[in-house]
Amino acid sequence: MDSGERRLIGEFGRAMQAYQRAVDVLDQRAADRLGLNRTDLRCLDLLFESAATPLSPGELAAAAGMTTGGVTTAIDRLERAGYVTRERDSNDRRRVTVRPTPMAEQAAAEIYGPVVREGAALLQRYDDTVLAGMIELLELATRQHLDHAQQLADS
Repeated sequence: MDSGERRLIGEFGRAMQAYQRAVDVLDQRAADRLGLNRTDLRCLDLLFESAATPLSPGELAAAAGMTTGGVTTAIDRLERAGYVTRERDSNDRRRVTVRPTPMAEQAAAEIYGPVVREGAALLQRYDDTVLAGMIELLELATRQHLDHAQQLADS
């Protein structure tokens, strides 16, 4: 590997760190705007991601890396704020699921919609091979971060 390649790896690392900090700033501003803490915002994000198949509180706790008691408290706060509802599963009345409300959907669209639209426009500049490489990188980096987070939790 020549010095130019090493320089680019370093630049990439700095750009990735700056991106992670920018996401953190936006998420904090979004939480502030919605009157939520970051944990509640993370739970709401996970509920949006699984909107087609609503999560039970236990499933949300596992996805968020929280205890069931902690996630119940978060769901209570989100419900009081009007951002989620609890619903009985029509197939299994013992099962409760949690769904974002239309108010939460509107708020998320207002906050994150411009980022999604601008990002989609930016990604149009890249061909499928480059996009596939970006996806691979993000998936590998995501797995790496989750693996290291688990190692920290286990130690």
